[in-house]
Amino acid sequence: MTQKIARLISRIGHPISLLLTFLVYFLFSIHTPLKGFWTLIIILSLGILPLIAWNLYHSRKGLYSNFDVSIRTQRSSMYRFILLLAVIVLTALWFSNQPFNVIIGSLVLIQLLLLAFFINYKTKISLHVAIAVYTGFGLWEINREFSMVIWAVTPLIAWSRWYLGRHLAIELFLGFVLGCLCGIEILYFI
Repeated sequence: MTQKIARLISRIGHPISLLLTFLVYFLFSIHTPLKGFWTLIIILSLGILPLIAWNLYHSRKGLYSNFDVSIRTQRSSMYRFILLLAVIVLTALWFSNQPFNVIIGSLVLIQLLLLAFFINYKTKISLHVAIAVYTGFGLWEINREFSMVIWAVTPLIAWSRWYLGRHLAIELFLGFVLGCLCGIEILYFI
């Protein structure tokens, strides 16, 4: 039973799930419904859906151990693909005349991913925890209660990743630190 609970928490706290939840709330808070919808479509079609397809393909072919790419040495290709998608999405956001805070938030997210990529050469980092903390900071100025809920469930996400054997404590801690550094950066620039 504990294994099932840990898997459920890990899936709910998956970086893609958290970023998608964050984006929907954030975009529809700052844009008209029509602009929020089209901005979300840009991000989904150029970033999130290609990443999901990439990870599914590589995990089904046996090139990745699982969808989360839990083995450190397998993550390099995933990070390269994510960074490529992030630059494509950022370019599309730039040309669609997004507000300053959307561009800065995207740049800081790219920075988070780039740092995680470089850290990955020495040790694996928990993107689940890093993205959870980052999204909490990203929501702070819009809805502090929602932000605190995300931060409150972050220890559960970390526990689930540890319990499932996906991360060591140091990897979870590094994810927390990276999420905090990039999250504080968002608050400073926005």
